[in-house]
Formats: sequence, structure tokens, C-alpha cells
Amino acid sequence: MQSIDPKGSYQFLRRGTKNPFPPDLIFNANNAGKANSNPTDTGEIPFGSGSLCQGSPVGWKWNSLMDTGVDIRINFSKEFFIGAVCLELTDSAGVAFVEVFSLAGGSNNGELTCVGRIDARTGDLIKGEITVPIGVRAATLVVRLQADLKEIIVAKLAVIGAEANEPDIYPTPKSVCYHDGQYPLEALKAIAFSASVSASATADMEFAAGFVQERFRECLGIDLPIVSSPTSPITTSPDTDFKGGFVALTLDESIKPNGYRLHVHAGGVEIAASQRIGLLYAAETLIQLTKKSVLPYCEINDEPRCPVRGIHFGLPPREGLPFMKRLVRYVLIPMRYNTIFLEFAGGMRFDRHPEISAGWVQANRDAKAGIKPRFPHGEIVAGGELLEKYEVRDFVDYCKQFGIEVIPEVQSFGHVQYITYAHPEIAEVAEETAQEKKLDTRLADQPPSTVYHHVYCPLHEKSYEIIYDIIDEIIEVVRPERYVHMGHDEIYYIGLCPRCRDKDHADLYELHVRRMYDYLAKKGLKMMIWCDMLQPTERFKTHPARERLPRDIVLLDFVWYYHLDLDLEDNLLPYGYKIIMGNMYSSHYPRFEQRIAKEGMIGGEVSTWCRCDEYTFAKKGKTFDLIYSAEMFWSETYDSRARQVYNAWIAKLIPRLRDELRGIAKPFHQPVSTKALALPTSSAPRLPVAVAEALKHSPNRLEGRTFDFTNAQRLTTTPIEVPVGENFSKIVFLHATANNAERIARKPLREIGRYIVRYADGSLAEIPVEYAGNICVYTRRYGEPMKNIYYRHHGYIATYWGDPLLQAKTEDGRDVIALGYEWVNPHPEREITCILCQGNDETDADILLLGICGIR
Repeated sequence: MQSIDPKGSYQFLRRGTKNPFPPDLIFNANNAGKANSNPTDTGEIPFGSGSLCQGSPVGWKWNSLMDTGVDIRINFSKEFFIGAVCLELTDSAGVAFVEVFSLAGGSNNGELTCVGRIDARTGDLIKGEITVPIGVRAATLVVRLQADLKEIIVAKLAVIGAEANEPDIYPTPKSVCYHDGQYPLEALKAIAFSASVSASATADMEFAAGFVQERFRECLGIDLPIVSSPTSPITTSPDTDFKGGFVALTLDESIKPNGYRLHVHAGGVEIAASQRIGLLYAAETLIQLTKKSVLPYCEINDEPRCPVRGIHFGLPPREGLPFMKRLVRYVLIPMRYNTIFLEFAGGMRFDRHPEISAGWVQANRDAKAGIKPRFPHGEIVAGGELLEKYEVRDFVDYCKQFGIEVIPEVQSFGHVQYITYAHPEIAEVAEETAQEKKLDTRLADQPPSTVYHHVYCPLHEKSYEIIYDIIDEIIEVVRPERYVHMGHDEIYYIGLCPRCRDKDHADLYELHVRRMYDYLAKKGLKMMIWCDMLQPTERFKTHPARERLPRDIVLLDFVWYYHLDLDLEDNLLPYGYKIIMGNMYSSHYPRFEQRIAKEGMIGGEVSTWCRCDEYTFAKKGKTFDLIYSAEMFWSETYDSRARQVYNAWIAKLIPRLRDELRGIAKPFHQPVSTKALALPTSSAPRLPVAVAEALKHSPNRLEGRTFDFTNAQRLTTTPIEVPVGENFSKIVFLHATANNAERIARKPLREIGRYIVRYADGSLAEIPVEYAGNICVYTRRYGEPMKNIYYRHHGYIATYWGDPLLQAKTEDGRDVIALGYEWVNPHPEREITCILCQGNDETDADILLLGICGIR
């Protein structure tokens, strides 16, 4: 997010009036912290002047306020999209509530509308830092501070917003400079590059040129040829052989790794980077700039904040490989990711140990049949089945061709049930097996079933023989460039067997780490590991080993979510380690801006810990998390207070991205025909008052979708029949729920109803309506995290299948949201006669069906 320096003014008024109310408590350095009045803080104060803008706290005495309050009126010179209003009160101050009002039409017309509110708990006051989410466009804001016989002293006030609720470029570039003028897309003739004396450089240019060509064809319906020159450098200057009209690609070693330069001017487009992946990032930026059918003249110089911007997932199941390839191409590259951590477990056939592969398959099939407990990581890796080496190599090569680094994760020491199931003789077990304990999963991850042996013995030489063979086979397939991730997390059982029980736990841990480290070093590779075992905050006795391990081991810290008040990296950074934020979930990770700035923090990775397919990623909020986290990893201007702005931006990006992940995307400006499908009359629609009011003031056309709100209603167990009588490629259901349904971690979503499409040939298509998947309660803001730490691994709900088409506010500033669930018709060639819609009585999360739109 780029910093905006808008023109405007602010003024202090008595609550609900136009009467000036200048502060009678002003604090600044000149009077050594004593309170006084400031004659400049009366009337309308231009931005940049007055006590508040000059960084001095301002306030009002309790007996000036009594139990009324003060309005801070902020007038902008034009409309902005307001994400949030952020206040900080001094320690001695407090307010009963904060309200924010908007006046979208400017400061001189219309009435104020409440767009946000924060209340104190009963019998208490709000103190300290206050963030009021907003999410509307406005030119004027009034921030109302309600007093309660206590002084109000404002230390800071910030309005967080953006010029538009849709980004020109996402993630936000480091530097963008727009110039007057535009370049018409039809003037582009070709994609051009100079062949290099280096074969690898030429390969980079050829691939990037082909990528640009494909993206122009996919997104714009434009087919540009590729031309190259064996001698002349390619530019868009009219003084060269190429007389303008080109997208010219060049490699420039002076540009930082993963960075790029993009220049649009009267001669065409110039793209430069020092690496293949930088050229691809630039190409995605260029595509984003084309959404308005012309290219604005501009200069963009961009580079990442974090060197490591990663995603962690297990080997996809065979049927999930096409989806994951699309995820790489249409999410990871546009969102500027550069690293894949690929967990193997037993999901690839091991030629040297067929017994491990056979055991993996059998154990997972027994678990699915209910014969045995769930096999650890079975669903996560290859769907519990086996991929052949050629399939894994093909997938890895596909990822690598974009310039992404693929780092294989080889679970070792802990999480090795895939080995010990076939080799129980090396398992680290006590002579008497301990009873399983059920943990409070709000505070800890449940250890795996003791039916399977979680750890192997670090003093059993056969453990090393096996793990070395596995490492060899994985390295042979992946051919990693620099690193192998060797696991080493959650080693719940250590020092139990006769070999180990008298040994120091830290010594055993260090021994195993060093043997892995040395084995990889012989192959010219370095090592990464999870670092929970090195944290003194955890229950393990291994943390003294942090003082003795090689400092070039890169540590992935994931137990931050058990200690949200602590910066756990501070336990390890002083030793000289490089640290990656492991399981870095944007929904929960605190103080990101401060923590990523520390020396030694080199990036983060978003973990999936689920089966790799579109439905599961959507269910767990992973696609949204990847897009949101991209801004954190890439942009130095990321501001955690701007969540509502980022959520609005992402909501605009997801519909296109969703079609790309489905493989059905069409060029940007291809016309779409829609039709509102009328719902049948209901004698008792029973809509919540807030929803009914929102519909009265809503246009019928929302984001290009047309609806008829006339018979919006609450569904019951008795189905309603919506007549259709046409062919449609998609159906959009605009809906919400009256209440929330439970979202249980790691469990299926709750089905609260069903839509049944009936075709003219008598066939049916059934559409489950699942809470937290394609529908949500009408009071929940889109993209709002599930803040309880219980939801750490799936912190977002209803962010992928549902688009926030209807967004309104109640009279007291609370949100009203309805999602448009876009169902893709698997049989667009068949005429649809009707759609049956019904709820169920298993919860009170009744479906509020507001309208249906058909897309031809």
C-alpha cells in the first residue's frame, strides 16, 4: 500500500453540532508535558498543521466533556476508500464508545451515516489503541468520541485507506510513477528480446516471452508474435531496428534478485529483470495494468521485502496435480511467491524401500476404512496413495520452470510413522507404552495416535541407513538447488528406549541434526528444520542444543501461535541463525511489520496442512491467505491496520483467479449476459430488519450481476421452486445466513441447506449450501479472521466461493453482507427448467436467499 498525502482539513466540534470545541488539554515538548490550550486548534485546520497533525496529544478535561463527547471532523478534498480509523488514547484517558460517520458526497451536502462503531464492555471504558473497521468510500468523516466523566486525550489518529477499492497492482510495488498519457493495446506489434551469448539467459528470455504471449492471449484475447535479435539489444526506441510497438524484454544484472523494472511510454513497453522469475513478475504487473484496455504511461521499480516467500504443502494426490499446477501459475507467480516447501512423507514410491511404500498405502487405506486411526499426514501427502517418481519429477520441473525454488521436506526423527510402520524395530518406544492424552486443541496441536510410532531411535544405526536412502531418492527426483528441509519438529517421544533413556535429550537431538547436516553437506546441500525443539518455551528438553548447532541451518519458527504475546524469534536470532516465519498465517500472526524488520528474519511460508485440491483450500481459507500474505511478504509498505483495504482489493481479484484455477477464464473485456431469476412469492419472508433495509437501498445490479430482490426470503425445510427455462453457464446465488453455524476445526463444513438444479432432460445437479464455505452470517465482514487461536490453521471462512456482492451498513454502523456464490454449471448445454431451494432444521443458521442471477 502506497502512502497517500491527501489535501484536506480537520476540526474539533461539540458532539453532534457544528460548534467549535477546541481542546483544553494540549501536550508538546515546549511546555514540558504540561497541558495548555492551542489557539491554532480552533475552526478548520489544514492537514499538516495543528497539534494533532504535528504529533502532539490533544484532549479535553472531564468537566468540559461531562457525559457528552467530541466530534473530530475530517474533510478530504476527494473521496477515498476508507479501511479503518485508528486511534490511540493516553493511559489516563477513556471513552464509552467510538462512532465513525461518513459523508460520501463531501462536507456540504447530505447527511452523516454511521459506518463504524466500537463499544466498551459493560461498565468499562475503551482505552489505549482503538481500531474501527470501516470499508466504505467517503470524502468526509466524523470520528465521535463518547465521554463518560473522564478526560479524553488523543495521542494519535490515523485514517487508513486507499484511493480505490480495487488495486492497480497487487502486491503493492516498491515504486510507481505515473505519467500523462496512455499506450493503446492495439498498437503493440510483438514481444521482442535479444538472444544472449549465454544459453541459460537465452532460455530465460524465451520462456518469459512465451509467458507474456500466453498471458496476453488468455487475458486480453491478443495474440502477439515473438521476435528476437541475435545481435542488437532490444529497446522500444525508434532509433533501433525495432521501431516501437513492442513488449521488449531484457536481462539486467544490476536489478536485485526477484526484482524488476517496467516502463510504459510512447514507444511501447520495456521489461527488465536479473532473473527469469523477475521477468514473470513484471509480466503479471503488465497484465494488471491492461484491465482498462489501455496501458498508462508509467515507470515501476519493484523488489521484494522478504527473500523467502513460500508455501508449504504435501505432494498433491494424482487427481490434484492439474489444480496445483494452475495454483503455481495463476496464484504463486502473480502473488510473487518464490519458494515451495514440498513434504514427501511416504507419498512417493521408494525403490530402495518398497516395504515403506506398501506400508504407507495399506495404513492409509485401513484408516479410510475405519479399521485403524487416521494415519499421520496421510490425507495431506498424495491423498494417502503413491505417486510414481516420474509424476513427482514432472510436477517439480513444472514449478521450477517459473524460477520457483522447490525445497523437499523429508520428515526425520519425528513424524516418521511412514517409516516406523514398516520398521517398528527402530521406533523410539518405552518398554511400557504411555496412555494417549487428549489435549485442549485451542492451545496445542493434538499429538498423533500412539498406535503409530512417531519417532525413530537416534542411536539405532538402521534409522540412518533408511533415512539416508530416502534422502537420496528424493534428492535424485527433486534436484534441489540449495536446501533440504529435514523436519525435526514435535519429537514427542525422546529418550525412552533402552539405548536412549539415560541420555541427555539435547545431546540426542544435536546428534541427529548433525548427522543429517553432514550427510547433506557431502552432497553440496544445506539444511532447514522446524525449530520448536529449540524454543525454551516448549515442553521439550532439547533447547540447549541451540547453542551448539551449525549456524547456517535455517530455522522455521511455527510455535509463535502458542505465544502471541512473545516474539519467539528473539530466543534464536542472537545465536546467528536465519529464521523463516513457519506456518505464517496472516489471520493470526502478530506484529509482522516490527518482527520482519529484525536482522536475520528472511521471510515466511504459508502452510496448508491439508489435501491439495480446490475445495479443501477454499474450505480452510488457504487461497485467501496466500493472496493476503503476498502483500506482507512483498511490500515494504504493508500496514496491518489496513486489513479492510486489502480485503476489498482481494475480493476484486478472486473472481478472475477462481476461473483461472478452474481452467475456464475468459479475456477481461469479453461481454457477459446476465438475467435475474425471480423467486416465488413468500407469505412470510422473515428477513432480518438490517437485511431488508439494505435491500431497499441496494441497486439490482451488483458487480455486473443482476438480481430481483422482490421476493427475497428465509428458506425453510419446504423447498421453493424457482422457474428458469433457459441455458446458463453459471448461476449466482446471493445469500447469507440469519445466524452462524459452528465451524469445527479439521471437520467437514456444516450443510445448512441445498439447491437442486433440475434440467429439462430430468437429470439433477445438487449443490450443498455449506456454512463457512459458500455462505456466511450476514453480520460477518468479508475476510475478517477467525481470531481465536483455535482457528490458527484455517483462519478465514467463506472467502473463496462467495464474493461480497452486497455490502451495507446498519443505522448504528454495523456491517450487512451477502455473498454471491457462483456455481459453475457442469452441463451448460442442457436447459435448466427450475431450481429447488431449501434449508434444513439442524441449526438456526437459516438461509436468507436474496436473489438468483443466471450468467449465459
